[in-house]
Amino acid sequence: MYYTKPLSIILLLLIAGCSTSPSKLNQKPSKNTASISDAEISLYRQAITELSQNDLDNAATSFLKMSQAKPNLAGPWANLALIYIKQQQYERADNAVKTALKNNPNMPQALNLAGVIAEQDGRIDAAQKFYEKALINKPDYAIAHYNLALLFDVYLQDISKALPHYQQYMAFSGGSDKNTALWIQELIYNLENND
Repeated sequence: MYYTKPLSIILLLLIAGCSTSPSKLNQKPSKNTASISDAEISLYRQAITELSQNDLDNAATSFLKMSQAKPNLAGPWANLALIYIKQQQYERADNAVKTALKNNPNMPQALNLAGVIAEQDGRIDAAQKFYEKALINKPDYAIAHYNLALLFDVYLQDISKALPHYQQYMAFSGGSDKNTALWIQELIYNLENND
């Protein structure tokens, strides 16, 4: 059975998860964020607004400008990968996420996106490793838990490994996903009645 995740679930990391907040841009400069100008912060905010409004072409243009101005920042590249995934341009998404991970190999959002791309490409083992590494770097990352749960559930058909990740997703996402809550109940019932 081939299952495609709802893109809205995969991409819930839209703004908060896959970007550096403007306040972080104003923090003490590191080698990757040194001397970010007011104009660059403004461009970043514009790009985030465009992305949140699903104005993907303009958001991509803005993030490309940001990545050209600050090529060592991972955030703009990860956001570009997110945009390209939403546009189903997986090769471009893969290139953008590789650049993000080159700039920050431990960025959970980029690792999660790399997992989504690997899964889309049928590289299930690689996807699992990306999701797990995202969770090592951010154990409370709800979307990576969800993606890993689906991978165990749908592709690897290992409910006992999927269930804890579904539960972590619910715990870290506020528990408002009623469909997943019902699915968890069904999985628990199946596990209890198949033993």
